[in-house]
Amino acid sequence: MAQDTSHMQNPFIVGERIYLRPLEPTQDNHLYSTWMNDEEIRRYFSIYPTSDTRGRERLEQLYKDGKHIIFGVALNDDNRLIGLVGLKDINYINQSAEFYVIIGDRSAWGKGYGTEATKLMIRYGFMELNLNRIQTQDMEENIGGWRADEKAGFKYEGTLRQVIFRFGKYNDVRVYSILRNEYLESN
Repeated sequence: MAQDTSHMQNPFIVGERIYLRPLEPTQDNHLYSTWMNDEEIRRYFSIYPTSDTRGRERLEQLYKDGKHIIFGVALNDDNRLIGLVGLKDINYINQSAEFYVIIGDRSAWGKGYGTEATKLMIRYGFMELNLNRIQTQDMEENIGGWRADEKAGFKYEGTLRQVIFRFGKYNDVRVYSILRNEYLESN
C-alpha cells in the first residue's frame, strides 16, 4: 500500500519510518551546523567549526557538485529532520561511490534509523544511479556506525591503520563495501 506523502516536505525516497528529502540550505543550515559542531559527531566526521552561514554555503556547494548527492533524513510521522545521508566521490566510469550517514538528532540514536537510511540510499545508488560498488569507512571506535553498515549488507574489507588523527591519537578505520550483485541477491 502506498503511503500518503502529502504531509511530507518534498519527499524523494520514502521508507517505512523515514523519508529522504533534498536539504534546503537556508532552512536546514542551522541543524546541519549544530550537528557538525556536536562533540560526539565531530569525533567521527568533522573537525572544522561550522557556522550557520558556512553550513548554508557548504550545502549549496554540495548541490552543485555532480560527484556528491546528499539528502536529509526526516521522520515520516512529524517531518522532523534527524540526520543526513549521502554518496560522495561518485565515479561514473568505475560506477562506484562512498556512502555516509549521520543521525544528528541524539534523541533518534539507537532506534535503527541509520540502518533504514543506509538501505534506502544503497537502493538508490544501485537501482537509480547504476552504481556497481558502494563503500563506506568507519573509525574503529564508531561501533554503532560499522554495525549499522553490517546490518545493511556491507561486507568488511579490511582496516586502514592509524589513518585519522583525532583527540591526541591516530585511529584505525574499517573499510566496508557492497556490490550490486550482492545487493540484488539479498533483496
